[in-house]
Amino acid sequence: MLAAVAGALRAYLIREGEQPVALKAMVPGSVRDPGDVLGNHVSFVFASLPCDEADPVIRLCRVHETMSQRKRDGEPAGADLALKAAAFTLPAVQHTLSRLIASPRTFNLVVSNIPGPAQPLYMHGCPLQATYPVVPLADRHALSVGMTTVRDLACFGIYADRETLPHADALASDIDEAIAGLLTGVRQP
Repeated sequence: MLAAVAGALRAYLIREGEQPVALKAMVPGSVRDPGDVLGNHVSFVFASLPCDEADPVIRLCRVHETMSQRKRDGEPAGADLALKAAAFTLPAVQHTLSRLIASPRTFNLVVSNIPGPAQPLYMHGCPLQATYPVVPLADRHALSVGMTTVRDLACFGIYADRETLPHADALASDIDEAIAGLLTGVRQP
């Protein structure tokens, strides 16, 4: 998913007359223990999106290396512990930390893979065909991308600030093209 979003953003930047550069995504992830029965426990990692890389397979390899390293380093759990510790600080410190973490200097966009339903869902006998997640925009950010699955369909939700990204609707087809490029590149010998 991250490689596809990087490819889509690359195409978008080029079409807008901008030089593609690597961007940083905040990627939420579950840190819930298997024994937890109440609520979600979500933390995050920061991942570099290699939008500056033209080759889709190299983009995929770079994203894979980055995320594998983050998981080996235990970053989602570490960020969760830091957030829990911050809850015991003074409100002014909490406010400063939250603004620092959510700053556009810390990350450029949120990219989230939201688990889809494990079993078929129906309403009045009609099966659920698709669902498009809305990942809220972080303060002072212009774009978030979410993905969820329904059966064998990946559904991407793009949420953008229209003033900052006036042609954000084109990102949907850019994501489709980036996925096609990844599939073609991976299948080649």
